[in-house]
Amino acid sequence: MRREIVGAALAAMALNVEVAAAASICGDVNESGGVTSSDALQVLKAAVGQPVELLCSPVGQLPKTGDITAYGPGSDGVVQAGAAHVFTDNGDGTITDDATGLMWEKKDDSGGIHDKDNTYRWSATGTNMDGSITSVFLATLNGGAGFAEHTDWRIPNHLELESLLDLGSNTIAAYPEFNSGCVAGCTVLTCSCTAASNYWTSTTYHASPIFAWYTALDYTANSAGYFKTEPLYVRAVRNAP
Repeated sequence: MRREIVGAALAAMALNVEVAAAASICGDVNESGGVTSSDALQVLKAAVGQPVELLCSPVGQLPKTGDITAYGPGSDGVVQAGAAHVFTDNGDGTITDDATGLMWEKKDDSGGIHDKDNTYRWSATGTNMDGSITSVFLATLNGGAGFAEHTDWRIPNHLELESLLDLGSNTIAAYPEFNSGCVAGCTVLTCSCTAASNYWTSTTYHASPIFAWYTALDYTANSAGYFKTEPLYVRAVRNAP
């Protein structure tokens, strides 16, 4: 049995090299948007003769927008260009997006640090990132052993936060993984919440440094600069794993 497993693994390694050469050297043979253990499983299945298709998406794709409604040839809903989001709920209050390699904090309605209704100020002094967004929010997440055993949580930059926009939605512009089962008293272990409002990014609005960029996770899905000393919603992120 051990010999068969080793043989299959060696065959899979050889097949993986052939697939990479035929497509592009990225390892994403199931086109999930990232290289994960599921890619290795697909290669192993092919190695033992199971009927699976091995693909490889072009390297460097932006994520899909979520728009799936067709408005004629060439419209986004028809083309649906980009890497597909593959969200994994890690069961510890976090969600990993294989398309971007980012791990996101889930929000809840528990009244604690993860509550969807909490707001924080980007700056206390006017321009530097020294407001409650860091002194309270990030300090709590990164304190002790850290939230979900990680101590490198941060505020997403403008483009990172925009990667969560589901532009196929006409209410809350967030994928279902970030807005499901949200009821009063639920926690990040039992639900996933998103406030239909403006969320801070870590990116300064350089035309006027007293502003920072926000992204609206509502039907408008707009972005603009806003006073750093004013409170807005937040969602933390880190680089996975």
